[in-house]
Amino acid sequence: MMIKRRTLMALTATATLALSAGASLAEGLMDRAKGDGLRVAFYNFSPYAYKDDSDTLVGTDVETLAAVLDKMGGKIAEANSTEWGALIPGVKADRFDVVAAGMFVTPKRCAEVQFSEPTFGIKQAMLVLEGNPKGVSNYESIAENGLKVGAVAGAAQVGYAQSAGIDDANISQLPDNPTGVAALKAGRIDAWAVSGPGVRQIIASDPGGVESTPVFAEVAGQPAVSHGAFAFRKDDAEFVAAFNQAMNEFIGSPEHIAIMEKHGMTADELPISTTSELCGG
Repeated sequence: MMIKRRTLMALTATATLALSAGASLAEGLMDRAKGDGLRVAFYNFSPYAYKDDSDTLVGTDVETLAAVLDKMGGKIAEANSTEWGALIPGVKADRFDVVAAGMFVTPKRCAEVQFSEPTFGIKQAMLVLEGNPKGVSNYESIAENGLKVGAVAGAAQVGYAQSAGIDDANISQLPDNPTGVAALKAGRIDAWAVSGPGVRQIIASDPGGVESTPVFAEVAGQPAVSHGAFAFRKDDAEFVAAFNQAMNEFIGSPEHIAIMEKHGMTADELPISTTSELCGG
C-alpha cells in the first residue's frame, strides 16, 4: 500500500513533534535544576527527610539529593512537607519535581513514577515494649499469635504484614511514628513495624520504655530488603538518566557514608539491587 506524500509528511511532523516534546520536558527539568532549582516533596520522617530542632530540613535523602544536584550544577529551590499518600499524586500532577522521602521501590509504584537508582537497601525491625513481653520477633510471630501490629499508612510494612498472614483487623495504619509509639505504649498494638534505621531513630529520640527486635531480611519466605529511591515523573526519564549517572559516583562514597551515619544508618545499608530489578519484582 502506498502512502501519499502529504500523509507521510504529516506523520513525520507528528513524530518529530513528539520527540521534541519529550526532549523539551527533560531539558526543562535540567534547566529548572540549574536555574531556580527543583521543587522537592518530603514526608517528615527520620532518617530520610525531617525537620531538626532548629527547624532545618535534614536527612539522608534530602542531603543526598542536594549533593548529587550540586555535582550536576543544580540545586533545591523549595521543599514541601507532604502527607505520604499525596507524594506520588503530587509529583505526577507537576506540583513537585521529585519526591525525597525514603520511598521504597515497588512494581506498583514503578507503574506510576520514574524512580532513580536506589540510595539504600535496608532490613526490617519491630519496635516493642521494653522486655518484649509478647515475644515478637517478626511479622510471622505476630500472625501466629494473633497479635496486633501498626505501621505508617500506605507504607511497605503494611504489605509485609498482609503477606505474612496477619488479619487486616489486626493491622493498624497510622499517620506517623509518634502516633505509632503512643499506640504501642497504650496497648492498642503489640508492635510498631518500621525499617531497622527507623526503629533506631525512634529509640535514639529517647521515648523510653521501648526496644527493638533483631533486624530481619525475609517476610513470608521472600526477601524484605527495602530499597529507597527518588521518584520523578515518567516524562522526566531523560533527566533521571543524567541524575543516575551523577548519583552512581556518589553512592557509597565517603561523603555519602558520612551522611548515612549522621542519621543513624550504616554502610551495611547500601543498595544491593537495581531499580530495574526491583520494578520487575
